[in-house]
Amino acid sequence: MHLVVQRNAPLSDDDAARIGALFQALDGRRIPGGGLRYTLAAGAPVHRAAIHELGRQQGLDTAVIDDFRPLSDFKLLVFDMDSTLINIECIDELADLVGRKREVARLTEQAMQSGAVDYDTSLRMRTRLLAGLPVATFESLYAERVRITPGAPALIAAARQAGLRTAIVSGGFDYFTGRVRAELGLDVDLSNHLEVADGRLTGELLGTLINADAKAGHVARMCRELGVPTSDAIVVGDGANDLKMMALAGLSVGYRPKPVVRATVNAVIDRLGLDSLLNVLGAADREGFSLPS
Repeated sequence: MHLVVQRNAPLSDDDAARIGALFQALDGRRIPGGGLRYTLAAGAPVHRAAIHELGRQQGLDTAVIDDFRPLSDFKLLVFDMDSTLINIECIDELADLVGRKREVARLTEQAMQSGAVDYDTSLRMRTRLLAGLPVATFESLYAERVRITPGAPALIAAARQAGLRTAIVSGGFDYFTGRVRAELGLDVDLSNHLEVADGRLTGELLGTLINADAKAGHVARMCRELGVPTSDAIVVGDGANDLKMMALAGLSVGYRPKPVVRATVNAVIDRLGLDSLLNVLGAADREGFSLPS
């Protein structure tokens, strides 16, 4: 079992020794990007939840890896969109335009935090509160409020160069996933479709909802189409409705994740950009050097 730690400031040799002792590591190496890679002792706290929580307390981004695989060894890179590839929850910002943001944001948080709230019911309820909103407002909302997550362009460019298929699989809305896909050069976007009549939202959704089961189904389907096992997929998300597709992946990544996600994923990114994942994937790089004992 291996541990990779990173933070948004250089890690000194003293830091390396302290972190190694904290996590009961057998040895450590520096890796590209300024992070550290450790091999964990048999008695170390190898439960992901414990490691990620300890890392959070120490101001570290952490990854727990059984076997290092280079990026080119994977074939599919899948992202959630809201609060993962972009900085906002689009449905909350749309609700702001009709004066219902607080109400909708509360329902969104409940759905993302634990999954205890039925996702389909919650999404339909929130969408109905948007009834009457002109779709013409979408363009200005995107321009004024949507920001791409730091490091996303670099990670996606590296994945495409390595031959991976790239996708957004989102419980969000098709206008926004389409814009983000085009802006970042992703291969495909899958999301929910809003019903429109006379240029305004009706408050209803069209077709099958993209919920947790649908997300996992799309990941499995894309892997079948590529002729590879789902262990050849990397999945990045933040909320409870991402857990099922994350469970299929060979590498699961939580970007500023909710606690229920933090407890299960391989890697947690709290402080750095999404491109810091490239350092985790490069952690077996032979250019690293051993830490002083």
